[in-house]
Amino acid sequence: MIAGRYRLQEQVGNGAMGVVWKAKDERLGRVVAVKRLLVRYALSDSTAEETRRRAMREARIAARLQHRNAIAMFDVAEHDGDPCLIMEFLPSRSLSAVLAERGALPPEEVAKIGAQAAAALAAAHAVGIVHRDIKPGNILLADNGTVKITDFGISRALDDSTVTTQTGIAGTPAYLAPEIARGEDPTRASDVFSLGSTLYHAVEGRPPFGTNSNPLALLHAVASGNVPPPRNAGPLGGTLTALMRTDPSTRPTMQEAVTALAAAPDTAPLPAPTGPVTPPQPVAALSQPTAPTAALPATPAAPTTPVRGAAPAPVPVRPADPRRKLVLVALAAVLVLSGVVTTILLQNSPGDGGEGTKQAGSQPTLTNPPAESETAPPSSTSSSSSSVQPIDPGGPIDWSDGGEKVIDYFGTFENPTARWNMLSSNAQAQFGGQAAFNEYWSKFTGLSSRQAQMARDNGDGSLTFSVIVTYTRGDGTEEHQREVRVTRENGQIVIDSLAR
Repeated sequence: MIAGRYRLQEQVGNGAMGVVWKAKDERLGRVVAVKRLLVRYALSDSTAEETRRRAMREARIAARLQHRNAIAMFDVAEHDGDPCLIMEFLPSRSLSAVLAERGALPPEEVAKIGAQAAAALAAAHAVGIVHRDIKPGNILLADNGTVKITDFGISRALDDSTVTTQTGIAGTPAYLAPEIARGEDPTRASDVFSLGSTLYHAVEGRPPFGTNSNPLALLHAVASGNVPPPRNAGPLGGTLTALMRTDPSTRPTMQEAVTALAAAPDTAPLPAPTGPVTPPQPVAALSQPTAPTAALPATPAAPTTPVRGAAPAPVPVRPADPRRKLVLVALAAVLVLSGVVTTILLQNSPGDGGEGTKQAGSQPTLTNPPAESETAPPSSTSSSSSSVQPIDPGGPIDWSDGGEKVIDYFGTFENPTARWNMLSSNAQAQFGGQAAFNEYWSKFTGLSSRQAQMARDNGDGSLTFSVIVTYTRGDGTEEHQREVRVTRENGQIVIDSLAR
């Protein structure tokens, strides 16, 4: 029993500074979370005092923020000399745990998670708080779809700046903004970058700067600000890129991030900044207390987000150059002549009209998963079967071919080597090598898929398919809808996402 009121029931989390328990508030008859910070075995009295001050500081900051997407702070108590924070209990799992189990998530799901997390952070920014440690482990996902931000333990408000961290850098290196890794002070803009890094990890299957176990090497990579473009984000890619702009003054506000993320699945990229650039200012303290509110406070002086679907601003058109017109006409003539020659060659080809010809406008039927006894990789058209070669081996992917590749990938369960070879180099890297790939799939006894339908054209030569996958284990079967990206690599159609 803590403070004669809170009865501990079960441990639900732990970290470097303490443990989190599910507990019963005997006075009010409700379930709460008790975060007990362990300081009894600290190396010195000063360290113990620092931890107690941090607990009180965390409680004050969290109590200032009242929002539906932030874990609420109820009370501060003490047990055997250890400070205990009494907080809202949310039956949930962290985004980190979900990613460890499922791998990369569909962009639409990530956008919904991000919109709720951004709403809480926008409210925090409105009351003068920067979180400073946004990461998958601090985003909680409830079964009913609710998302909540937790652990404001290293957050900072300007009027409480006397408490510092012992490491000199606050936050988890893999998700830090570049300017923080370079030693600058945290701002609202650095929170925006960290949220973008967290969502990037969720949709790509790995943090933007990798997972180097050497913290100094990782900080060096973060400081460079060189984020690989997202490959699996689909319509969310533009928004993630905007959130993780290297220059903090060009990033959108957190409130603009809410608007963009909430627009999923038709997520549009955030507009590039226009006009003079103003460097971000450190978070200012409030001159007067702010009354708690359940609604999302508006970020002060936040730019107005354009309404989706509104007409874009007119772009100045330069007068046409007569010489340029002549060049375009000549180029068009060459293209027409080339098309005529190509048509003649195809019509006279001995392979035309054969069994493999696809009729225009036909709706091909996707292949069924191979039978369990099949061990050979899925068949493909041999180059010797016809004298007609593809005009552009790296050209657009036909939706039926892409769908068949997805069905084959999940259907060729008995031949892991064939399935591994269906992955692009990017997808293989996300699995971490063929040994890790085989180890992951070894926990299943069967696999099949159906209803592979094109979800969207990603605009970069790749397609994303939605497919229903049935997983068989020793204790039964589960059916889930997955999104799989398909592209070309070395002229071959390959799976280009963490398809599992």
